[in-house]
Amino acid sequence: MKKKEILTLALLVAILPPAWAVASPYFGVKVGPIALIAAGIYGTNGNSFKDAFKIAAGYLAGDLWGIISSLIMAHTTLNRDLTLFMTLFVLGFLVVLISQWLPKVFFMPSWLAGWAIAMLTFNLDTSTSLWSLGLQVGISMLVGVYYVGALMDKIQRVICGTDAQK
Repeated sequence: MKKKEILTLALLVAILPPAWAVASPYFGVKVGPIALIAAGIYGTNGNSFKDAFKIAAGYLAGDLWGIISSLIMAHTTLNRDLTLFMTLFVLGFLVVLISQWLPKVFFMPSWLAGWAIAMLTFNLDTSTSLWSLGLQVGISMLVGVYYVGALMDKIQRVICGTDAQK
């Protein structure tokens, strides 16, 4: 990266994510920092806007997988370790199959990351309803892909004059 690109990126990272972190609670989203994680996969995928939909769909599928996992674990009558293993086994197996059958719809890395993010978030916050928290996680993931990821990349490319390259 050239000096202008580095400084522009640094300034955008210093402005856009903190703006979401401050604003997100006013929208009822108390898990705003998840957006930074979600933007990471968008960025490591080359900031490719053509893949934004499938990355976002993967995150939302992962969020749903987290809800399903939490519901299974909350209602199990079996050994918890066995239930956890089987839940992760079956749902993980399905992630790979579905994302490979529908590669234009789901991006497997974001699905797996979204699932892990959701499970961790749901386990750490047991005082918020699962459905409310699931919605908040999904919103933060979408913000990560489209606001922190795609918008920041677009602004940087326009400022640096590299917009025609993508």
